[in-house]
Amino acid sequence: MLKYPALFAPINVGGVMLKNRIVMVPMAVNYARLNGEVSERQIAYYEARARGGAGLIIVEAACIDAPAGREGFGQILIDHPRYLRGLSQLADGIKSCGSRALIQLFHAGRQTHSIITGVQPVAPSAVACATVKDVPRELSITEVQDIRDKFIAAAGYAYMAGFDGVEVHAAHGYLINQFLSPNCNLRQDEYGGSLDNRVRLLMEIVAGIKKGFPKLVLDVRLNIDDFVPGGLEMPESLEICRRLDEAGVDLINCSCGTYESGLTSIEPASYTEGWRTYMAAAVKQVVKIPVISGGMIKKPEMAEEIIKKQQADLVFLGRALLADSNWAIKAEKGYDDEIRPCIICNNCIEDNFKGIAVSCAVNPVTGRERELTKTFKIKNKSTAVVIGGGPAGMQLALALDRYGFEVDLFEKEERLGGLLNLAAVPPHKEKIALFRDYLIKSLRRSRVSINLNHPYKLENLRDQYPDHLLVASGSKPLTPKFKGWNEKNCLQVEDILNGRFNLEGQQVVIIGGGSNGCETADFLTQSANHITIVEKEQFLAADMEKKNRRDLLNRIQAGGVKRRTSSSVIEIGNDNITIASSNGEQESLPADYVISAIGYKSNNEIYLKARKMHSSVHLIGDAFAVGGIRKAILQGETLAAMLAGQKI
Repeated sequence: MLKYPALFAPINVGGVMLKNRIVMVPMAVNYARLNGEVSERQIAYYEARARGGAGLIIVEAACIDAPAGREGFGQILIDHPRYLRGLSQLADGIKSCGSRALIQLFHAGRQTHSIITGVQPVAPSAVACATVKDVPRELSITEVQDIRDKFIAAAGYAYMAGFDGVEVHAAHGYLINQFLSPNCNLRQDEYGGSLDNRVRLLMEIVAGIKKGFPKLVLDVRLNIDDFVPGGLEMPESLEICRRLDEAGVDLINCSCGTYESGLTSIEPASYTEGWRTYMAAAVKQVVKIPVISGGMIKKPEMAEEIIKKQQADLVFLGRALLADSNWAIKAEKGYDDEIRPCIICNNCIEDNFKGIAVSCAVNPVTGRERELTKTFKIKNKSTAVVIGGGPAGMQLALALDRYGFEVDLFEKEERLGGLLNLAAVPPHKEKIALFRDYLIKSLRRSRVSINLNHPYKLENLRDQYPDHLLVASGSKPLTPKFKGWNEKNCLQVEDILNGRFNLEGQQVVIIGGGSNGCETADFLTQSANHITIVEKEQFLAADMEKKNRRDLLNRIQAGGVKRRTSSSVIEIGNDNITIASSNGEQESLPADYVISAIGYKSNNEIYLKARKMHSSVHLIGDAFAVGGIRKAILQGETLAAMLAGQKI
């Protein structure tokens, strides 16, 4: 019996049967070739999610009008027959693996930049996006109608390529959404002003696709709320949904937010799971066609509840499918604890904003499916000792075990996890604990021999000489060298996050305003402490991804945390600390406690000694270079693949 019967019930959408209610939402990953053609990397990425059991896969934003409509250099193009070969291979790949395939038709409008397109952006009106800041050119009526025809032509290319349908992107502040939203559509002609006029472009595109390609499933991704002043709001969006239903659209994919709305389009970790579902629930009250909801859905229980409560007919997953391409299969089988959890670090989104290929912090295979998805076992017995049970060591041990190595894992502490145990403590970081627990449970199910409270001693090499000695010994806090640093009231971040010191109602100065310092401040504000952060650089948390950074800075500001940026420490006193600004002006701050958050350094002494004693010694993770979860996990996986490749 299915654990989630509602989620895995088939559904008919526009005459096409989907095997379940799980939708892979379009996510720009920058895997396409620079000329806009589909790449083999892209095909492998989508095939993995199709094999993983998603009922419907909606391929990421495909540009219908290059160069003006492009958002990035690694974007798929669908504005010319030359792209049909790659698009056909992509559609075939998805469908042959058991999923239905739609492709999203996209025009960036003003949410792009001339650096990317080589031309001035275009929009309904010459109003710049406050985030992009590149003033667009207002489209003439003839140009609007030309873009309309390009959307329709692109649907034809999708049909020829073998896709089951198309999704018209009318959300997230891109071109069609710009026409719909009164805050950026200031036109006085038939495409601006009243709702009838603002919705005209979308309705003409819908009519053209329905007439020209009636066999295509037609989906519209629509903002139910722009979350910007004067933007599209729910009452008008519901009316648009009614009209789309009447016009023969087969599916509405509910979304929200724009570049300008801040955190509502791509949420940080503090947002609750399923927070958007009220929008789709409202849409379901006014239409008869199926409705998709999603956003921050990570657990099968939540997806099941949404379907059961009839808040939506289908549920979309985004970042969760980057973290685990087999999410759907595992949920169907009831193997919930085997789903690799997304930690909502949003580094995937940051990659896209930078214009580089997207990767996942917790899933090293994402985007590397052809290189790292291996099923072979090594032919001959081979032994490996992994020193360190942090993220790099755990991932390495798991990967080696998968390839058939005999693995011994040594961890000097009483529990696995390394710095994940501390990283999971600050507010809204609990998903890191879920990822840590996932790795630990995976190790418990594996054949890896786990040795806790057991520092590895190189003298053991005399008795046990493994084929490979793999050092993932992590990092340790930098030693503060500030004048007046003492053991009475001076602490490290670790002293706070591991619970060794519980501060309440104290005057606390944190030295170091990177992510560690700011997250520690966020943690301490919960206990009525009065916090000041001293940072030598101009900005706080400059090392963080933008969405979570903005959310964190908002919280510490609300918590009353004071900031002293572009400042350095002069001296620490008994109950104060003296700092100096960049212009040399000194200030004395009250300080019951001073906390150092100045960073970490690699702990690689054992590696340097082992190199003199063993022929195959490798260094990974923070022990190689302090770099965080993503680099640690990737290095663990790739090192295992390299060693396995040597044994073929």
